[in-house]
Amino acid sequence: MSNRNNKMSKKALLLSTAFLFLLIIIVLSKLSSIGKQEYFLQIYLPYNDIVFWEEKIQPHDTFYHEYLHSVELSPVREYFTIDEEFRMIATESWTKSFGAGLPYETKDNFEIVDGFFVIQDHRELEYLNILPSNLYRHSFYFGEESIDLSNELSGERIRIQVVKHE
Repeated sequence: MSNRNNKMSKKALLLSTAFLFLLIIIVLSKLSSIGKQEYFLQIYLPYNDIVFWEEKIQPHDTFYHEYLHSVELSPVREYFTIDEEFRMIATESWTKSFGAGLPYETKDNFEIVDGFFVIQDHRELEYLNILPSNLYRHSFYFGEESIDLSNELSGERIRIQVVKHE
């Protein structure tokens, strides 16, 4: 009987050791993932609660969108960057005219480049709301990717924003 108890003791010891080892691995993996946050640039449809597009970002990544202004019928391009704290920063606005809804304050940095009025900016934005229309081309660019917002999301209210996933 003592041999049987001995085998059961060894089996119980092996099982408890394996359980403890597994528990240590789980705790260590949880601890190593704490603070590992990844940030994404996202095109979000707030009224439908749908993520249309999402891409992982790093500090200093840039993106822009361009469209034809519906009143002035002139091209507009707005540039943004992601800063060290993963905030979205408006950096420049390019336009060929000043009109309804277009930037007009020269601030400190203003120049003319290839017929565009270029206004330097450095403004943090929580998000950027856009309502693309199929009447005028509206495009979004990030890295090598481009999205024709006027074709794919015409009439949809969209929000460009930075989100974090843990």
